[in-house]
Amino acid sequence: MTQLTAGEYDLSLNGVRIHCTVRGSGPVMIAHSGGPGTDARLWDDFAKIDDFVTIVAIHPRGSGLSGPAAGDAYLLPDYAADVEALRVHLGLEKPILMGWSHGGMVAQQFGFTYPDSLSKLILFDTSAYVGDFLNNIEAAVQNFKDQPWFEKSFAALKAEWAGEYKTDEDMARLWAEEMKFYFKQFDGRAEAYHERTKDLPINIASLKTFNDKEAATLDLRPNLKKITVPTLVIVGRHDFITNLAMAEEMVKHIPNARLEIFEDSGHFALVEEPEKFYRVIKEFVES
Repeated sequence: MTQLTAGEYDLSLNGVRIHCTVRGSGPVMIAHSGGPGTDARLWDDFAKIDDFVTIVAIHPRGSGLSGPAAGDAYLLPDYAADVEALRVHLGLEKPILMGWSHGGMVAQQFGFTYPDSLSKLILFDTSAYVGDFLNNIEAAVQNFKDQPWFEKSFAALKAEWAGEYKTDEDMARLWAEEMKFYFKQFDGRAEAYHERTKDLPINIASLKTFNDKEAATLDLRPNLKKITVPTLVIVGRHDFITNLAMAEEMVKHIPNARLEIFEDSGHFALVEEPEKFYRVIKEFVES
């Protein structure tokens, strides 16, 4: 097994400066965060799964501590190619790959593009398609309508999907508000996490590429049958953006996949149910 040294690293992969964080011990797991454009530090403490895995947390091109890509090279194949380049650079034979949200879309792309380059796959609160989310955005957040922050956060959510932002700072302000919808309930634990992460940067170049050029027609389902490694699909019962039906679709199309539902979570199971997240990931890694 390749031994990696904990630390912060800047690598040149596919002509882009890619930052990654290495932490923990055990089998290597590459962790690809969501967004696109949000910061990889949203993984926070990884619910402490670095007790039993060596995490390589990649800051995707154009986000977090990584550099920008030329032009609009922010499509799923571009991100997947970076994961493959990282794997080769680190001398990893078949690591585990965990993708969260948009990172889970990248992980699916990686799984069917480079099927011999991984041992297991974890798809965490993600989807193989976007579907008609934009047409149901108001219904999707109605559980929060009695919250005092609802109107401001809903306005921010609509502004993002309407493209009503011009700078990274504009989008960061919107995200700090709309992020509240991503939890089952915005309670003390969620508020503490929000306070720790709400000021992390957001890069709009990669986000706009996805929203404007990829999201509307995205459908990875025809290729999911090519993913043959053991696959764990995790979804929060109350995830409003990548919901249970989307998780079930992935399980239906991936031959060796199983579903784990987090009953008390939205889009942030590792924050909302960290003990269960730790246990479920550990059981899957060690199985």
